[in-house]
Formats: sequence, C-alpha cells, structure tokens
Amino acid sequence: MVRIDITTDAARFLDDVEPLLRRDPLRHTVIATALVNRINGTSGAMVTEFLSVRDSADTVVGIAQCTNGAVYLGELPADSIRAVADAFRARATVLRSVEGDSAAAAAFAARWSVGGCGTYREKYSTRLFGLGRLSAPGAVGAARQAGVDDLATVIAMIEEFSVEADVPHRLDRTAVRRRIEAATTWLWEHEATPVSLAARQTAVLGWARIGPVYTPPRFRGNGFASALTATVAGAIRAQGADACLFTDLANPTSNKIYQRIGFEPLRDFVHYTLTV
Repeated sequence: MVRIDITTDAARFLDDVEPLLRRDPLRHTVIATALVNRINGTSGAMVTEFLSVRDSADTVVGIAQCTNGAVYLGELPADSIRAVADAFRARATVLRSVEGDSAAAAAFAARWSVGGCGTYREKYSTRLFGLGRLSAPGAVGAARQAGVDDLATVIAMIEEFSVEADVPHRLDRTAVRRRIEAATTWLWEHEATPVSLAARQTAVLGWARIGPVYTPPRFRGNGFASALTATVAGAIRAQGADACLFTDLANPTSNKIYQRIGFEPLRDFVHYTLTV
C-alpha cells in the first residue's frame, strides 16, 4: 500500500524528499530545479504541484510534479503509476502532457486515458546529457552575461525558442528579469549584436542544467550556440558544480554539437500529449 501527498509548498516538499533526490540528483534535475526556482521566487506565475509517494514505513519512494497541466515523472515505483495518474487526474487542473522515462510515461498516459478521459500520443523524446571533458570551440564574437538592459532581447529569444520547439512559454517578465539579475542568462554577441542565448538553472545538489539554448535562424551556422554553451558549462564548473542539458532526439544537429563540446548521453525520456 502506498500513500500519495500533493502540495504546492516547495520548501516543505524539498525537506521531505531531499534524501531521494540525493540518491540520483542528475535524474531529478527538472524537479529539483523547479523546487529551487519556486523557493527563490524565479518561477513567475507558474503553479506547480509536487507529489510524493510514501511506502508503508512512510518513506518517500517516488516523486513527480505538475506545472499548469504538464506532468513530469521522477523516480516512481512501477506499482504506483496508476495511483499517481489518478491523483493528478483528480485535481482541478486539466492535464495536457506527461513526460518521464519510457515505461513510466507510457503507463501514466494509458491510465489517464482509461474511462474516456481522452487520447494520448507520443510527441517527442529527449536525451539527458552530463558534461564530461569540456572542449570549448571558437567562434567570432564573445560571450557575456545578460543584464537588465537586455530584458526585451532575452524575452524575445525565449519566446522564439518556445514557438520553434513547440513548448509552452512559462516564464513571465518578472521571472525572466529575476533570472537575469541572478546571473543565469548569457548572450553571445557579435558586432555589438546579441546572436545567441543560453540560460542556466541554479545549481542543485551539484548539478546545474543549461537551457534553453537558442540562436535565431539568421545567425545559425556560425558556431555561436556551441561556443556559448561551452562558456556557460565552463562557468558552472568554475563554481564547483557540473553541467547537464536535454536535447530533442529528433534534432541530430544539436545532439552532435553538444557531444563535441564534451556532453555525454545518459538517459532518455518520452513526452506524451494528453488530448481530451
């Protein structure tokens, strides 16, 4: 028998689940980052519900989260997936998607569809990379941290990325500004023009995730994103953490680029859309 708890109190949830996070912090980079962003006030208007699964001894054995209807599955016992899907489905939020390792995400989507809730389909797969030996490529121009004067440029690039990648833009103006002020946003500049963006998350349990990385189409093919990503990865290492990032498996170019920099593939995830 398992017990499921759902809360929006990020600080309390982090206290409860930290032992589980520490067992595999890289596997849980998305959830760990969401917790820290909520605690630090850099989540903007996003509403995230955090779920824990406890066994009969009241030990946390699984975690997940749901942000504006998008479910992300952390480590979960296989026999808890149905209960997790039912728990999220019972909330007022309409579920739009689920992402996790292939078995868990498929099981969640299948359970969600039971009883005529709707249909589901695989939309994309991602691969998590961790930084190995860093190799910094050259490119014309130079990297710099974004400042508050760059707010409009940064927001525009994030919005363009969201449209092109077909993912929700979840950060409001205040959240983007706070992240800039926290020195987590970088630009590659060439001839006084910002030509590429790379953002990073706050380091949590030794890992800092890079993303999004975006270069407007007119500036591509010059190595700007590669050089900027390597710069940000190096800055993360210099601060005593390690870098990770996700790629879309359908984009062979980005997968090759990141591996040339020194990122090594670790784990794959699957994203399903849930349609009523």
